[in-house]
Amino acid sequence: MSAYWLLTLIPFLAGLAVTGQQGMVALTEHVLRRTARRVEGTVTGHIASREATYAILHPVVRWTGDDGQEHERAVPDTIGAHALPEGSRVRLLCTPGAPDSVTLDAPDRYRSAVIGAWLGVLLSAGTLTAVLIRIATLLPAPYRY
Repeated sequence: MSAYWLLTLIPFLAGLAVTGQQGMVALTEHVLRRTARRVEGTVTGHIASREATYAILHPVVRWTGDDGQEHERAVPDTIGAHALPEGSRVRLLCTPGAPDSVTLDAPDRYRSAVIGAWLGVLLSAGTLTAVLIRIATLLPAPYRY
């Protein structure tokens, strides 16, 4: 085999990396959903943050914590400002004992992480299958399948 077959390491390793990263996101979301407390909050406004080269609006949410105190915080999320206008009620996931670790209760993150992990598995398995088929066809005649 020529050295060009080493190029198949790129999609194979990329698939492993995507699987690992998305698997960690799915595991984190799963643990967060099992341990966090669900609370109701109200969107009180939006705040702009500069990520990359453009500004993104994040909702500012007010909720009541375990201790009865009101908390207000910007919740970084992928949901745009147009989807959460001021005054709308949202469900939040709040970790007990850490009221500042609040996130929007959106099951889309878990689903997209699982789909991403499976796509990484398919990329790695497809690349490995192609390499194994190529190796099997290059074997000497008595050892071919």
